[in-house]
Amino acid sequence: MKTVVFLCLVAFALSAADQNARIVNYQSGIEEDGSYAAQYETTNGIRAQEDGISYPGNIPESGNYVRSGSYSYEWEGVTYTVNWTADENGFHPEGDHLPDFSHTREHIGDVEDHE
Repeated sequence: MKTVVFLCLVAFALSAADQNARIVNYQSGIEEDGSYAAQYETTNGIRAQEDGISYPGNIPESGNYVRSGSYSYEWEGVTYTVNWTADENGFHPEGDHLPDFSHTREHIGDVEDHE
């Protein structure tokens, strides 16, 4: 469910300039081990895919998702692509058009360093 909501939000945000955009391909699946994969493509050139797995915690309503994916879109004749990961340490996007924040994790450390 969270995957569908996330993908819909990305599609909505990126297609705000094109009110007539439609989804032309959507595929998703959830496996018994808790892993999933989803992808979609729209008529205005937006593409996204993501996959992940849920790792249950030791107590109810705890645990973690480890997710990765990418999305791309066209703007003024240029295609922008963002590859990302998301885990217990946050959301980590990378793209040629984005600043490099790789040094930030080294500076602030991981979640375990602050617990």
